[in-house]
Amino acid sequence: MKSLLALGALLLSASPVLADKFIYLKCDNEMTLTSTEISTGKTLNDGETKSETVYLKIDQNGNRFMSYKASSNKRDYKWDKATISGGVLSAKMLDKNEALEANGEINLEFQPAGQLRSKVSAIAFGMISTEIDIQGNCVDVDGSVFEKALNEPES
Repeated sequence: MKSLLALGALLLSASPVLADKFIYLKCDNEMTLTSTEISTGKTLNDGETKSETVYLKIDQNGNRFMSYKASSNKRDYKWDKATISGGVLSAKMLDKNEALEANGEINLEFQPAGQLRSKVSAIAFGMISTEIDIQGNCVDVDGSVFEKALNEPES
């Protein structure tokens, strides 16, 4: 009986969900931006593309995630709520302050690591409207990779 309990404890401790509380990803993304001057309707840039790398920390049991990219302000590093089901994370984003109003959504395949898709609409200073389409590919990384990226000096 004791050996059966020991075997059960060993199996539970080896479970990946219980062994590590978080899932870490590195996502290489392409962002396509289209900006328009609100008062005139003039297109300021149409389909400008930028590349970025984003690191994610996912708490599957807590239905939340953190993201970090080099251009982020480290003080903005916080948990965001998400819906997590079937290895896919979905979240709505809303950020509003005196300079910027942004809202959008993100969908991310994380078990197994796969595609990241996001659409964001933003208005800056009430003058410029920007539509952002983000497509990316993600890979699993160790937690130390996430922490190293977070702790790199800001440029």
